[in-house]
Amino acid sequence: MSNTGPSKRYTPETIQVIAVAKQSVMEYKHTHITPEHILLGLLTNRGPTMQSVWNIANATPDQIRQLVIQHLRPGTFLVPEDQLTFSERAKRVIENAAEEARRFRTEQVAPEHLLIGLTRVSNTVCGAVLRAVELNTESVRVALNQPAAD
Repeated sequence: MSNTGPSKRYTPETIQVIAVAKQSVMEYKHTHITPEHILLGLLTNRGPTMQSVWNIANATPDQIRQLVIQHLRPGTFLVPEDQLTFSERAKRVIENAAEEARRFRTEQVAPEHLLIGLTRVSNTVCGAVLRAVELNTESVRVALNQPAAD
């Protein structure tokens, strides 16, 4: 994900989420960035917009993180960070997030768009975890349309 060019497609917060996702890939010695890594990155975002989403979840961000980690098995091969790529499902998450940004009529993909993108990719550990804490596409959209709590 590059943030070059006139449109600057991703917010600084989204770039930070992906940086944390990459760190988790390195930590677990995985070979690709998956939806689960993206969710781990999102869980570190405690800004007011994402906080409104975490508030409707049936678990705290730390509890959600533990649910994801339970399913991550360490790999055996450390891929250099500059060679990390997105898995096909993670690419779909990014594409879905870009669609959501357009749906919300914003120029940049923000963390909340990534979360909605995650809810739209089926048959993943990430999807199962989000369903377990009662976060789905519609519940996240509803939370995002509510005024942020101070």
